[in-house]
Order: sequence, then structure tokens, then C-alpha cells
Amino acid sequence: MEISSQNIGFQPRAERSRRLWRFGRYVLVGTVSNALLWGGTLYFLKNTPPTYRSAVVLNVVGGGPGVNLNLPDIGQAVTSSQSSFNSAHSDPRDNYKEIAMSESVIDDAAAISRVTAEELGKPTIDLVANTTLMSIELEAHSPQMAQTKAKAIHKALAARLEVLREGEQAERNKATIKALTAAEKKLTAAQQRVSAYKSNSGLNSSEQVKNLISNIEQLRQKRAEAIATRQQAQNGMQQLAKTLQVAPQQAAEALALQADQEFQKSLADYTTATTTLLQLLPERGPNYPDVVEARNQQTAAQENLLHRSQVLLGRPIPQPLLERLTLNGTNSSSDGSGGNRSALYKSLIEEQMRLEGLNGEVTAITQEVAVLEDLLRSRTRKESVLDSLVRDLQIAEAIFAATLAKIDLGKGDPFASYPIMQLVEDPNLPKEPSAPKKSLVLAGSFMGSLLMSIGLTLIWYRQPLVLASRKVVQGIID
Repeated sequence: MEISSQNIGFQPRAERSRRLWRFGRYVLVGTVSNALLWGGTLYFLKNTPPTYRSAVVLNVVGGGPGVNLNLPDIGQAVTSSQSSFNSAHSDPRDNYKEIAMSESVIDDAAAISRVTAEELGKPTIDLVANTTLMSIELEAHSPQMAQTKAKAIHKALAARLEVLREGEQAERNKATIKALTAAEKKLTAAQQRVSAYKSNSGLNSSEQVKNLISNIEQLRQKRAEAIATRQQAQNGMQQLAKTLQVAPQQAAEALALQADQEFQKSLADYTTATTTLLQLLPERGPNYPDVVEARNQQTAAQENLLHRSQVLLGRPIPQPLLERLTLNGTNSSSDGSGGNRSALYKSLIEEQMRLEGLNGEVTAITQEVAVLEDLLRSRTRKESVLDSLVRDLQIAEAIFAATLAKIDLGKGDPFASYPIMQLVEDPNLPKEPSAPKKSLVLAGSFMGSLLMSIGLTLIWYRQPLVLASRKVVQGIID
């Protein structure tokens, strides 16, 4: 089958009229559409009020340095403050974002700005990645109002964070104050127990026991020195008594008798009679008158001596002492050594008295040591109880001080959960409106008009192409 070029190019007059009519409709549609588009654009640009945006930039500071506090005689108090940004699962800026968009903060900001919450609007908050910065942006129909809103949202957010910090601190302090009250009660009870025990036992501190031990040691040393001195005095006295061949008691009696004139007169008579007898007896018998007379004189003198010694000593003088006194009297009359012997007697008596004094001192010290040792044993038992009570008191003091330090240190870092929010950039006063953007609106309208025109053109060319294709297909079929 052949299709001639004449049949293909043949177009009746009616077809041309239809195409012209169709072209006119498309032109009309395109013109009306573009007119509506550009009319709406111009109306929007003319009647839409400008919108201004003001932003405030904030820096959320991380954790502060820790505190290490030494408490004398108690221990060490340590507090650490970790950065809020250390956690990979939480960012305090997200919390601040939610708080800033809460109704309470928006209402407070609206009250500060003297507008309603609806007029204030919701802030636009942007968290700057890989930093601790965040920006809060608000819009208004004037630059001044936009800046005022930004300042108001910053003040409201800061005030809300302060309220949250105070509330958190109050909640934390409730448990701590409860523990502090309990620790204070325990401390008071421990102090009362220690005071009552000190009052009842008479033991105030361990220093008393130490002083008592020191006193006992000093007394023991003093007793040892006194014993050594006593032994030295006893050795000297024994040596002197051995030399004099007389006991200290006899030496004292001899001195007492020698000091009595009546006794000394009788002793002289006795010595004279005894000497006479010693001279007469070898030459004469015992019955010679002069021997008998000398014996009678000796007997009378002896009776006087015994009577006088009874008066002076409370007992008759022993015969050995009488013979020694007689011998001493004979020696003293012959060689004058009686004075020296009396001096030795006095020395012997003095040594005896010194020895008795040392014995008394040793006895007194021994008794005092025994008393102090009994007191030491009693106080040692009491000291163990007092030490236990003092340890309980120290523990109570340490717990009380640690609890008090915990409260003080906790007050020193109120930004643990809600870090400090620093103002990096004040709310700016916008110079140009953020919306509507005239250039952007015009560009959008132009692109819309262009796309509309292209679409109508494609639709215009679609029908002739379809008809031509149908004819070609029909010709092939025929």
C-alpha cells in the first residue's frame, strides 16, 4: 500500500480552523494561569507583613573541677564534678531545648515581652554539632520585637534553670539533712555517755593513766635508790658495831648512862672498888678486912648502878654492859680515849637512826606504790571502757563532720545536673526581614510560570503527534 504525499499534507479548511481554535484555548489558559500566578505573587509580596528573626547563642559549660578537702584529725572529703557531655547517650543541650520549648518558659518569656504566648510563638532551637553551643531564634514583625522576644526567652530559660537547680538541691538536701540530724543525735548521745562515764569513774582521759604509770615508775626508782642507800647504811652500821663490839641499842643505853652524873659517880665508885679488888686479891685472901671493905664498896656501887639504870633505862643494866662501861671508864682515865668512844657511839646511833629512817622511807614508798598499782589496775579497766566510748564519740564526730562536709561540698556545685549557661552572643537586632524573601518568591513564580508554559506546550504538541501516529499506523495496516 502506498500513501501519497498529497494525502499526508492535505489539510482541509475545517482542520485549520479547529487547530486555530485549539491554539487560542491553550494561549488563553496559559495567559490566565500566568496571570493568576503572578497576581498571587504580587499580592503576597504586597500584603504579607515582613518577618524578622533574632537569635541568641548560648554555651552550655561542662563540669567544673573537683574538690579535695582534708579534715584535721577526721579524714578526707572529696567531691568530683564530671562533665555533662561525657555521656554518649545524653546531651544537656537536648534537655535545655525541651525546657526552652516548655509552656512554662514560653509563658514567662511572653510575660517578660508583654505579649501573649501565641504572639510569642515557639522558638527555633539549633544545636551546633561537635560543640557545646546552641542557638535560640524567635521571629516577630519588627526587628525590635524580635530582639525583645529573644532576650525574654533567654531570661525565662535562665530563671527556669535556676528554679530547677534550687529544687534539685532542696531534694538532695532532704536526705542529707535527715542523715545529718541522725548523726547529730548519735554525736550528742556519745558525748553524753563519755561525760557521764568521766563523772562517775573519775577518769577524764588516758593521760591520767599515763601520768599514774609515770608516777609509779618514779616511785619504784626512788625505792630502789632508797634500798641501795639503806643497804649501804646498814653495812656501815654493822661494821661500826663490829668494831665497837656493841649493838646500837647498847650504845644508846651507854650514852644515856654516861650522860647521868649520879650514874657516873656510882660507876666511878664501882670502878675504883673493882680496881682495888683486882689489886688486893692476888696478895690477900678474901676475908681480909680491906678486901671485904672493897667488896662491900663494889656491891654498894653496883646496887646503885642497877637502881639508877632501872630509873634511866627502865630495866637493870646488863652485866656485860656494866663491865664494858667499867672497862671504858678505866681506859678513859688511863689513856683519855673515852671521848673518842662516845663519838663512835654517837655515830653508831646516828647510823641506826638513819637506817630506821631509810627503812621507814622504803616502807612508805612500797605502800604508796602498792596503792598506786591498785589504782592503776582500776583505772586501766576504766580506761578500756573510756577508750571504747571515746572511739564511739570519734566515729560519731567523723560521721557528723563528713555529713556536714557533704552538704557544704554539694552546695559548692549546684550545676551538676544543669550546667552553667553562658551568653556567647546577645540577641541581634535584624536589619533585613527573614520572610518573605522577595527574590526567592519571584524566582519561584518565574519557575512556576516557566514550568506551566512548558507543560502547556507539551500538551499542545501531544495531540498532533498522536493523530499523525494514528494515520501512519492506519496507512500501514491498509
